[in-house]
Amino acid sequence: MTRPRWRKVLRDVRGNKTRTFLVALSIAVGVFAVGTTAGTWVMMSRDLSADYAAIDPSSAILFTAPFDEELIRSTRSMADVREAEGRFSFVVRLRTGPDEWRNLRLEAIDDFDDIRLNRVRPERGAWPPPEEEVLIERAALGLTDADVGDSLVVRPSDGTERELRIAGLAHDLNKVPASFSGTPYGYITFDTLERLGYPRAFNTLHLLVDGNTADEHHVQAVIDDVRDEVELSGRTVDWMWIPEPGTFAADDVLQPMVVVLGAIALLSLLLSGFLVVNTISALLMQQVRQIGMMKSIGARNGQLVRLYLGLVLILGLIALCIAIPLASIAAYGISRYLASLINFDSTGFRIPVQVLALEIAVGLLVPLAAALYPVVSGVRITVREALGFHGVGGGHFGRNRVDRMIQRIRGLSRPLLLSLRNTLRRKTRLLLTIATLTLGGAIFIAVFSVRASLLTTLDESTSYLNYDISVDFDAAYDAGTIEHTAMQLPGVAAAESWGSSTARQVGPGGSEGSSFELDALPADTDLLRPVILEGRWLRPEDDRAIVLDTDALGNAPDVGVGDEITLRIERRETTWEVVGIAQTTLSATFIRIGTGYVDLDDLSSVVPPSELDSSLRVGTTQHDAAFQTSVAAALQDRYDDADSRTTSIRTTAANNEAIQSQFDVLTVFLSILATLLAIVGALSLMGTMSMNVHERAREIGVMRAIGASDGGVLQIFVVEGILIGLLSAPVGAALAVPISTVLSDVVGEEFTRAPLSYTFSLGGALFWVALVGILAALASLLPAWHAARLSVRQVLGYE
Repeated sequence: MTRPRWRKVLRDVRGNKTRTFLVALSIAVGVFAVGTTAGTWVMMSRDLSADYAAIDPSSAILFTAPFDEELIRSTRSMADVREAEGRFSFVVRLRTGPDEWRNLRLEAIDDFDDIRLNRVRPERGAWPPPEEEVLIERAALGLTDADVGDSLVVRPSDGTERELRIAGLAHDLNKVPASFSGTPYGYITFDTLERLGYPRAFNTLHLLVDGNTADEHHVQAVIDDVRDEVELSGRTVDWMWIPEPGTFAADDVLQPMVVVLGAIALLSLLLSGFLVVNTISALLMQQVRQIGMMKSIGARNGQLVRLYLGLVLILGLIALCIAIPLASIAAYGISRYLASLINFDSTGFRIPVQVLALEIAVGLLVPLAAALYPVVSGVRITVREALGFHGVGGGHFGRNRVDRMIQRIRGLSRPLLLSLRNTLRRKTRLLLTIATLTLGGAIFIAVFSVRASLLTTLDESTSYLNYDISVDFDAAYDAGTIEHTAMQLPGVAAAESWGSSTARQVGPGGSEGSSFELDALPADTDLLRPVILEGRWLRPEDDRAIVLDTDALGNAPDVGVGDEITLRIERRETTWEVVGIAQTTLSATFIRIGTGYVDLDDLSSVVPPSELDSSLRVGTTQHDAAFQTSVAAALQDRYDDADSRTTSIRTTAANNEAIQSQFDVLTVFLSILATLLAIVGALSLMGTMSMNVHERAREIGVMRAIGASDGGVLQIFVVEGILIGLLSAPVGAALAVPISTVLSDVVGEEFTRAPLSYTFSLGGALFWVALVGILAALASLLPAWHAARLSVRQVLGYE
């Protein structure tokens, strides 16, 4: 037979369904927030890991001079090399309009039915593609302005226009999503490669090391041995891409999401604790006289503590029934959306076991822990105090300075003055409610501030590159000739020839680090405005000085300004002095190899100009995207006529658009979280206001008995809710500063290896002020309207 105390608990749960629902909802919103963020995190990481492992990712890719099958066989026979595979990768120009062209990266695969590393998988259409046809990566089809079965007009490096029919779609998880890079990808056979005028050879070597592939030092050592073997064959390794083990191409976008998800989950957990403390305190306040009656007939404090903690446990179970399904649906929807952006396959709806365990812990243990103090404090009240309790204010309002100041206010309407007094009557309740809203508002504003910081960083990166078009050539060309050719075109305001190569730092024992790009340019250039984080920029009088960006520094974390480093450039070792550290230039590519900047004359004294690749930076008279595109097309035609083979032409506008798309993924994600937190804040305030209305039911009856109208009662509670919301706004804005600063720094380190340019979102703060006022009014309206509909007899008889 159920004991009386537990019958009371069950009666409390069933007897006041509105109160039960509101308390359970207050617990559920915290579980929902934690479950949604954790569920998204787990589903994304698991699906992505499984999808990535299925493609047999390589340990490294070496970009070299053309080689044949013999080099692949000799590499496979090396110790600690498990697998090696060759492909031919190159860029052609793709026509997307009458005078519009964009880069199209093609990859020639020798045997589509025997891809061993970085697998490209069929999506739909022909497999392998027939001769003079191409497979387009599924995420890139929209950038081609065509569909399966249509023909593409491409222009290889020889300048002739060819047609390639789209035979179907492929899925390549090892490629940067085309929506991020702005560059579509395609796959062809070696027969088609020859038809396009390229040699039947390989120029990229995909490698999988044997042994511990998670050991970066082991991987680096094996790849160094392979590089030495390739160079002994007389070929130059242009650069090596050695990804961090277990990471994939779009990891630089995923990791900031993971960081933000983790931070928001922890903050949501804290927010849930505040909600529980607030709601349980309000619940106990309603039952003060009941506690007095139970103690008068012999109930001990320990028994009452167990009774109310049991009530909390039941409410937690109800909250779990509400939150777990909703959180699972939300997490599934968000992870599906992110999967479509990052271009991996989601395995379907499910509730991960660890997320379920976390939700149960949050829904049961956190409420119990949060309720422990208010329960213990509440049941310690004496019988005399409990039986003499009269509800709101407890007879103590007006005794402190703040209360007396409120009483002296004149000129306000009676409902408004009553709202102000009621707001400050329960100061502990008020502080808990404000703390909950403050934390929610702080996180909301912090999310907007991280977004603003991302956009500020993008603007700074745009001004970093003071040119509009970059042109890469397939070999070394006379600088004066290619500059003169460009300057003859209408719309070209400046043209500057740069040299480029790759470099690797040589360590004390002869070990070499990862490759980074080396840009050789005039020290007094006007077409680059780097953001210098430490040290200074190059000077014409420098002798073998170098400025490293933060990505290049990531491969050599011990290097600082003033250090001398030994670089291996075109198989020559030379010493350079680091004079500055520059902010990484945001790029559409996710292969972050880093960049070092040196004076063109200095590099020419080390490496003959004939061994350097030529490139050109062009400034145009107008800077909009359409004008840049038209000038780029004219440059392509002019260099084709001059028999100067280009490998890539890219406008700064296109690059910025691709970077913006990367940022958009994160900002949309942040906006989703901000909306979630706004909902949590609204529900928490609704729960608090509902508790206030229930607690003051008899007071409402007295007001109604002396002639208060329904509208007057509504006004008192709605204004009270708005006042609570507005009181929390400035504190939330202040707290958002440290939270958003930390988040911006962490996200910046993931994106650019340096903190973002922090920008506090004033618009986000003002938006929250307006939003919290609206939410407070709506959250107060429903419980106040419910109270106003009660008869005088009902509310005066309320216990």
